[in-house]
Amino acid sequence: MYPLHVKKISYGGIISALVIFLLYTGNFTKSKIFFAALCSVFTGFLVELFGKGAIALIVALNLLSFLIIPNPGYVLIFLVLSFYSLVRKKSFLLRFFYLNASFFLLLIVAIKFFKIELPEVSSILYIFGVAGLQLAFLAYDYLYTRILDYLLHLTRERK
Repeated sequence: MYPLHVKKISYGGIISALVIFLLYTGNFTKSKIFFAALCSVFTGFLVELFGKGAIALIVALNLLSFLIIPNPGYVLIFLVLSFYSLVRKKSFLLRFFYLNASFFLLLIVAIKFFKIELPEVSSILYIFGVAGLQLAFLAYDYLYTRILDYLLHLTRERK
């Protein structure tokens, strides 16, 4: 049986390589949000296995992805999703607060730093867009939990 720090280093290295590979691959597809969401499940896996000790690895992984991935907007989405695992077991209210605060923060960053302009459309379309974001988040939360539980089951089964 290996000591815990050896397992931590092994899992951290393998998952970091997988996340960077998937993020880089996703950069060249139209499914960028899917790849960012999938990679966030792997960072959640680290948090589930090693608790708050995985935070330093997630921060390092985000910094590395900013250096390697050529699309900073895409990496910002991963940045938000990668820290979702820290609030995943909290109440729905706190999770939705995290989602909406992150969304509006990303929107402000996009407008200020990337000079993105919002289209001039009816306010009702923005309301439907935000409502759609809430529904998409519910689906993400459900799938995130199912995939993470499956990965944890596989890991614990091998012990």
